[in-house]
Amino acid sequence: MTTTMDLNKLIIELRAKSGAGISDCKKALTETNGNFDEALTVLRKKGLSDAAKKSGRATKEGAVAYAVSGKSGALIELNSETDFVARTAEFESLAQNLADKFASGEIAEISQASSLIQPVFQKLGENIQLRRFERFTMKGHGLISGYIHLGAKKGALIELSSSSDAAAASSDVSNLAKELLLQIVGSSAKYLSKTDVPQAEIEKEKEIYTEILKKEGKPEASIPKIVEGKINKLFYQSLCLLEQLNIRDNKTPVSQMIKETATKLGAEISVVRFARYQLGE
Repeated sequence: MTTTMDLNKLIIELRAKSGAGISDCKKALTETNGNFDEALTVLRKKGLSDAAKKSGRATKEGAVAYAVSGKSGALIELNSETDFVARTAEFESLAQNLADKFASGEIAEISQASSLIQPVFQKLGENIQLRRFERFTMKGHGLISGYIHLGAKKGALIELSSSSDAAAASSDVSNLAKELLLQIVGSSAKYLSKTDVPQAEIEKEKEIYTEILKKEGKPEASIPKIVEGKINKLFYQSLCLLEQLNIRDNKTPVSQMIKETATKLGAEISVVRFARYQLGE
């Protein structure tokens, strides 16, 4: 027969093991006549049942996290239903744990994250979903670095290549990576260069500019030239990292920042790729 003292001890142990609430633990132990393992099974079944009910609930809040492991790095977006849950220590720890495991290669698919998410879901009682991830692995010399903006609502991951390990390990390259990450997050860069922009997207933008210029009464013959100017100055500069101006002074080209660092080090430095996540985007 289980005494009140024994029951209280079991409730505490079951809560620590399952992450479930005290009342749920007490009910499960009462239902199973104080059998710890059976009570844990009851809670797990209840958690799975709750998960099925809540899986359709909208996840509009959450956090962006990144991690770097050796020559690999990862950026992830983890969603929750409320900002309250997104700011809990359990959720923040889960987000970082997932980023760490994607970076190290321990998990490589979204489906593999469910075993890590489920215990946190059971404890917090809210729908939690890993929405997306990006993983970079360097093939040569270089650096992978990341940045999360205050509040973890947006962040970025970047891969730089260099002509030597010495250059990649320098503080100049590290500082360049930080500046570029701030640029990516702050300017909402979408592509690395002009050549990365899909032609269909360019043509659509041209159509929009052309229609606007026609309505403004611009001469038909001058419109193509004006449109090209807008595409180069407005469109590419807003979307392409290497075409942008430094957000700190709004005059130094990002490409010049990279060139100056390379010249200072006497090495070849280039941006291989980057990823930028904004919560819910």
